[in-house]
Amino acid sequence: MFKKISCIIIVFLVTLLITGYFCAKPILRPIINKELQKIFKESSVADFRLTKDFIEFQGVKIREKNSYDVKIEKVRVYYKLRSILKKKIEKIEAFNANLDFNKPGIKIKAIASIQVDIPAKIIDYVKLNISSLDTNLFQAEGIILNAAQGRDTGEFYIKAVNYNKLKIGDVSGKAGLKRNIFNINPMLVSFLNGNVKGEFNISLDEKMNYNLRLNSQSLEIKKFVDDMKLNEKFDMTGRLEGTFSMSGMGQEIKEIKGDFHTDSSGGILIINDKTFLENVAKQSNQPLDIIVESFRNYNYNKGTVKLSAETGNLVLDLKLEGASGKRNLQVVLHNFNKGKEKP
Repeated sequence: MFKKISCIIIVFLVTLLITGYFCAKPILRPIINKELQKIFKESSVADFRLTKDFIEFQGVKIREKNSYDVKIEKVRVYYKLRSILKKKIEKIEAFNANLDFNKPGIKIKAIASIQVDIPAKIIDYVKLNISSLDTNLFQAEGIILNAAQGRDTGEFYIKAVNYNKLKIGDVSGKAGLKRNIFNINPMLVSFLNGNVKGEFNISLDEKMNYNLRLNSQSLEIKKFVDDMKLNEKFDMTGRLEGTFSMSGMGQEIKEIKGDFHTDSSGGILIINDKTFLENVAKQSNQPLDIIVESFRNYNYNKGTVKLSAETGNLVLDLKLEGASGKRNLQVVLHNFNKGKEKP
């Protein structure tokens, strides 16, 4: 008899809770929207559902005029009884967040799903598809990212990147998350018609410190000269191989280092910059016509190129050797750290 009464009570309580939940939804929905609008003025939640492990908000819309527009299919807030008593939540998960972000210095169009562990302050997983990304520093399109905490087998791919005048295509690699560090290793890059392999990592915090290390083979010098539109100053053929590293924080580049050498086939150097030739003539105390002739179709069979950054400028130091002697020159690309040119 006691068991039968207990079962009846349990069924009654469950029925009461379910009835109360559905009856309360029309009352709770406006309250939820009101609380959300305290944080985001232009926002709304179409519906919600409650389980013992999470509350799920459906049809979430958040926008700010002339700034961003976010539409999220579902947002789940996970909790436990212990965390509720402490007024804390365990995790937040967003499904199919459609983002259109447009602020000075950055424009993004993307779709993402992500789960964040709030107490640990880490990302559990992220699935990201960026159709376009435009910043003051660079532009990119066709970005695909799938990464999960504690795994290094995720997918990373970029169809194209433009930095200043440099064009980079088909960037791919294995992605992973380790605490608050996002890592791509190995990373393969199609650049200057050569082969590039390396590693990239960035901290997923306010500082966003990043490091890039690359090893390259058979980079085409002529393509670099053409892409950077340096033909008015000089022209050069040949291929390079060597190492490159870059570190920075956010959109700021702190350091650039490059150490390259030419392959055994050598190449040709032609200097077209009259001012440069005149300066060399003055420094060497030689007639200008001799200097001009020495840099006309200069054939080299051995050379090194050093890359460095100085106050926002990219500096290339070239040292070449050929049958007609040695040639040293320095090329400075001004305001390289400012990224893309203004139209």
